[in-house]
Amino acid sequence: MRHDVMKDADVLLKLDGPSFWDGLLNDRARKTLAKLGTKATRLDLASEEEALGFFAQANESLTLAAEASIRRMLQKNPNLVHVIRRDHGGPALGIFACLPLNEFGAASIANGQFDGTNPDPAWIVRNGETPVAIYEWLFFGPGLYLKTMPAVGRLYRSLTATDCPVFSKGTTDFSARLLQSLGFLEARTIYPNAEDGFVVVLPRCSDAWSTKLSGRRTEIRQVRSFEELAHVISIRSATYLAEQFPLYSEEFDGNDFCATHLVGYIDGDPAGAVRMRYFGDFAKVERLAVKLEYRKSRLAFQLVKAAVAHVRRKGFTRVYGHASAEIAPFWKLMGASQMENRKPFRFANIEYHEMGAELEPDPLAIRYGAAPMVTIRPEGLWDEPGALDWSNIVADPMRAELMITTSRSGAS
Repeated sequence: MRHDVMKDADVLLKLDGPSFWDGLLNDRARKTLAKLGTKATRLDLASEEEALGFFAQANESLTLAAEASIRRMLQKNPNLVHVIRRDHGGPALGIFACLPLNEFGAASIANGQFDGTNPDPAWIVRNGETPVAIYEWLFFGPGLYLKTMPAVGRLYRSLTATDCPVFSKGTTDFSARLLQSLGFLEARTIYPNAEDGFVVVLPRCSDAWSTKLSGRRTEIRQVRSFEELAHVISIRSATYLAEQFPLYSEEFDGNDFCATHLVGYIDGDPAGAVRMRYFGDFAKVERLAVKLEYRKSRLAFQLVKAAVAHVRRKGFTRVYGHASAEIAPFWKLMGASQMENRKPFRFANIEYHEMGAELEPDPLAIRYGAAPMVTIRPEGLWDEPGALDWSNIVADPMRAELMITTSRSGAS
């Protein structure tokens, strides 16, 4: 964690009732944090503008991540940065930022491959997902660290009902001593490969709990297997083939193995699909299909929205598609318009109009010069750890030895 703290060790803080910190901090720390009362601060979720503004301010005295990297992190989880205030509606006194880590992120710290100044969205969970660990990314608020600990504990409890490891990093001698005085341990004492400077406080045991989600569960997934492609075929067979009576060769046109497919699932059932193909300066969104029993849902809208987001992330700013008179209004809701000076055309006994949309460039688009590990991750999962990311975390001495042996054999 990047700290900007004043020597407030004499400030006493009261933690009322059970909190995330119970059983984590040492006795000395709990005595120190005994009598703050109304002097404790609060945390309010920061807007992206507030977050970037405070990071820029802190960057004047600390070495922090670049703005583009911060934006990438906030795109995956917008709830990373909170404003420190004395009371509700009061002026901003500083910011606190934490990273809710997934298994890959926690393993990256434990294996010495974590750099908070060059953050990777693959490290963190999305909003609403439960982290396996938390990293205190930035605290910027002179003299407020101890006073903010109760609010930080409440924030952590909102992220996970069960306790989890909390990692931090003191970047000054004082902040490092402060963390250790609170009960944080050098991470290397537990994780030998962790980099110097990282500290961790370990959780106590507690029972997990879960909350039931109301309503139907909708999920959009990119096709990555033959089984998932079979889901696409079943959806389009139940819609286009069964309702519009094209020939099989007209519907399954030879383009399905050179395209990106998204499938929408409702309560686990393959309910809808859409296909994207890529040409020069535009992407084509096509073959949108939703099964009859799910057409009162918002799945068609969600599928097209996900498709547009995907092609924007790939760097496209123009989308093209064909719309029958029945679904042309739907495309207009998505921001597309009928192309001027283009006549309607027909195929498979249906008349279509050409639709086009100009998109705002995605500032996080994957472009030439992107990090090498990003461009080799699975399509659409550029912010998630892939198999080759894990190859740098989990060593395989046997395979390494086989490579050496094979290379020597070939050389001889």
